[in-house]
Amino acid sequence: MTHSVTHGSTVTSKYAGLGNAVTTGRTSPARMLGLVVGEAGCGKSFLLQSHPGAYILNLDETPAVCGTSEAVMFPTPGPDGRSVDENGKPVVLDWSALEAKQRVLIDLATRNQPRPETVVIDTLGAAIRLLRPHIAKLYNRARFTDVDGRLGWERLFDTLIEFGTTLRRHGYGVYYIAHLSRKHVPLSENQNVEEYKILISDGLYARMFPMFDIVIPITAHWDVRETSKDVPVEIGGKTITRRVTSTEKTRRHYCSFDNPKLEGIAKVRTLSPLTTVELPRDGAWDAFCAAYESANAAR
Repeated sequence: MTHSVTHGSTVTSKYAGLGNAVTTGRTSPARMLGLVVGEAGCGKSFLLQSHPGAYILNLDETPAVCGTSEAVMFPTPGPDGRSVDENGKPVVLDWSALEAKQRVLIDLATRNQPRPETVVIDTLGAAIRLLRPHIAKLYNRARFTDVDGRLGWERLFDTLIEFGTTLRRHGYGVYYIAHLSRKHVPLSENQNVEEYKILISDGLYARMFPMFDIVIPITAHWDVRETSKDVPVEIGGKTITRRVTSTEKTRRHYCSFDNPKLEGIAKVRTLSPLTTVELPRDGAWDAFCAAYESANAAR
């Protein structure tokens, strides 16, 4: 048997006056501060609604994209189309309602009570719409446009960012959701190139992008697959089995970290490259986390 002895100053004894933590500092995607981006209908909400530890602030006030959502959503559309709270009572959503939820989440974390892993702001565009009248009210103005332009937008951006970072400081993962638009930029008479742009202001994006641990770009396309199955057929009083081939059109969703068209938008830190991750119909969040952990495993 061989024994080894460490000589001299060890890692744990460095800078004793400052304290130390001998850890890698890595965390799971559920505890990160992140952004999920993609075109309309590509599967952004589909990914996060499959996360069983998520609490989704459903600011677009839309129903779950699947028959059921693994995540908890607030608010949700009621039978008459109006949004309802967790007790089924109609609610008029405004920014003060979100601040109330933030206070509850902070209190749960402070008292170490059962709570979600991840808080989702779905979407950034809807959050900005809710913030505009809120900021106007803070400055005793009837409309947001009555507030000094630079002052109003500065306060709005700071409030939106602080909402997520405050929750992050209390141990929650936080994800914002934003839309991408695609446009065709002409290069010549017969050539053009596709470009993607996040549908938030350049000023807000410039502030938020550096603070994100991860930016997940979601893409989707329709795929036609052939399926074969044995079908019993009765011919001349006898039942025989015949092989029947049919086509099925399915929507397939991906986390596309290696898409060259999304370079400069995608952001991830792993020990090995994280490329394209297909998101299955069931367990999309678990599939993404498994791919992330695999790419981040020590080699």
